[in-house]
Amino acid sequence: MTVLGDKLKQALNDNVEDINTYVWKGPKVNGVQEEIRLVDADYDQLKKYYNHCNQMLYNTDGKNPGRLTLINIVSDQIQRCRAELLIRWLRAEKQYTNTTCLEDLKEVIRKNKSVLTQETIKTYPIGNIMSGLPIDLEQVPISLVMDACLDSLGQFDNSHLTLNFIVKMGLWFTQQEMQKDLYRKDPNTGKAVNRLEVVSKELRLSPLVSLKICDTGLSYAEFRSMCRLKRDKYANLTSDQLKLLSSKVLYRFQNQCENQAKQWEDKMEEIKKVAESKGWDVTREID
Repeated sequence: MTVLGDKLKQALNDNVEDINTYVWKGPKVNGVQEEIRLVDADYDQLKKYYNHCNQMLYNTDGKNPGRLTLINIVSDQIQRCRAELLIRWLRAEKQYTNTTCLEDLKEVIRKNKSVLTQETIKTYPIGNIMSGLPIDLEQVPISLVMDACLDSLGQFDNSHLTLNFIVKMGLWFTQQEMQKDLYRKDPNTGKAVNRLEVVSKELRLSPLVSLKICDTGLSYAEFRSMCRLKRDKYANLTSDQLKLLSSKVLYRFQNQCENQAKQWEDKMEEIKKVAESKGWDVTREID
């Protein structure tokens, strides 16, 4: 009993030590960020912090979506990029027009209406009814393929793909870019100009933008493509942009969102833990 008692006491002490280290960081004001220990906060403060975390995760406001909401938005964008790529591939490789594709899909749905309902086709993969597709395009939902045929995929919203995010991905030049595309000779020294300086000048980036070399970075062509990306219809994006978005850039942005979501989820757990130690329930909605 002594051993068990000592272990229980140690566990309780560890828990106290844990919650004493939990802090809430307020917004920066003039470069100074206020920190408040969660154990020093009252119920109203903890409730406020908890609700803020909840908003940062689940907010459905289009201008400021929560991280988990944004992850779902990005998943939908990936599929819309692929839907547009799919109908372009069908036209180029199979001479299969948008109109013919749409009519054939409608006929398949009509003949299988007990399975392919209006709700089902929102998730049912096109690869299950159309063979020979590129593997990356097989999982596109039938409904999005039909939308692509009708030029009804809507606009690609690039507001979350900020220049800061693109720059943080870094650059990794191809041999062609290193030796030819970005090769410039300094007229004074005769030496090659730093390629990052060339990129900055070519794309007219602000001197405050700090480019970096990274072995997981984008090529210059990819980086330029993302810098020139505008809010536009999916049908108006280049195939290179659609491929880059749906195979690399949007997935990396999702990874960032998932990491941010994990931080907010962890903070919510800390707040709940502190509140429970005081006998409070901050998860309860107040009428």
